[in-house]
Amino acid sequence: MGAGGGGVDEVTLLPIPSDRAEWLALRRKHLGASEVSALFQMQAPFQPGVYALWMDRAGRMPLPEVTIERARWGLLLEDAITAGAADQEGWNVRPGVYASHETGVGATLDRIIAAPGPNDEGCTGPGALELKNVDVLQTLRGRAWNGEPPIHVQLQLQAQLLATGFTWGAIAWLVGGNELRILRHRARPAVQAEIARRAAAFWQSIRDGVPPRPDGSDATYQALVGLLPEAEEDREPADLRGDNEAETAAADYLRGAAMEKEGKALKDEARNVLLSKIGAAEWAKTNAATISLARVAAKADRPAWAGEIIKGRAASVRITVRPYEEVEA
Repeated sequence: MGAGGGGVDEVTLLPIPSDRAEWLALRRKHLGASEVSALFQMQAPFQPGVYALWMDRAGRMPLPEVTIERARWGLLLEDAITAGAADQEGWNVRPGVYASHETGVGATLDRIIAAPGPNDEGCTGPGALELKNVDVLQTLRGRAWNGEPPIHVQLQLQAQLLATGFTWGAIAWLVGGNELRILRHRARPAVQAEIARRAAAFWQSIRDGVPPRPDGSDATYQALVGLLPEAEEDREPADLRGDNEAETAAADYLRGAAMEKEGKALKDEARNVLLSKIGAAEWAKTNAATISLARVAAKADRPAWAGEIIKGRAASVRITVRPYEEVEA
């Protein structure tokens, strides 16, 4: 079966294994569509970076288990979201498949749209349907799900289209349990070609035994901690003098620590100036930003006797400053 506009040829479509262990074993042979964003450093905060993925696929260190309650409910609600999308768009929706591409990209499709519906003008053949459960807070102004899905989800769909050979697909996301939003995407050959190129380079680096440079993600940190050998008191220090990458990393760490300290001091001073200006208002605006306050009242651990001082939560104010370009996005 030919790829849908990606410029490369071979894809394989298989039934999704019903056994989770079997599915995970199949998935580990490929770079998953939801993992492709790491090749572009565009993964979501909860997703592993390319270093942790490399360690996992190379068999050196498994990925840490990530449990997100919203994702769990997304799986439980898949049938409901599917039914709602099919009814709204006039789609005939079929069960998903596991697809893999010759460059090592794999994809577990949530569902397949058997044929274009009345609103799918210009689309031909079957389409991939990606389902998401989204908290209403994620759709507020300036958030990734306001208007269209975030980049890592759009890359996921393009990887699915590459792996299946489909020429179009749709992302359907349920907001707050009662609002369904749908956005269609056609296969983008240039994006798919870049996904294929980076995926092929990823697997070649595994064959060559050359891991990528560590990134700053928590998953990378956990992988490195897990690979550390047991400490020995009489072990000689590692001599990294002359190692340019280590020298640069040490200098970057020191510079980052200094910037972090300086940045906190600058931020704290700015916070106090704004608090002195805003007074009794709940929010304020400048020519560049909006400032909002969330006041938290003091709360004692228990009622106090006369003259007694007891512990409790001190009164506090959480201040949020957002630039206009973010607010209006």
